[in-house]
Amino acid sequence: MESHDKKSEQAASEADKLAEQGDRVDKHIEETKRDWEAKQGDQSVPGAVPDPGEDEEATREPSDDGEPVDSAGQ
Repeated sequence: MESHDKKSEQAASEADKLAEQGDRVDKHIEETKRDWEAKQGDQSVPGAVPDPGEDEEATREPSDDGEPVDSAGQ
């Protein structure tokens, strides 16, 4: 039985360590998310704010020669 108790304690200890690591990862994710959201509101951060007209390009379909064409055929 002593072996089972020792393994149980080791498993509980490992579970505690993993829970602490998970909490640190969650905190890091939240900090990164807040940082990214702040950067998206700052025009001076390259790539954080979409370029004007970027949404238009996403709706364009490529033509036969690979060049984008408006979906209305223009």
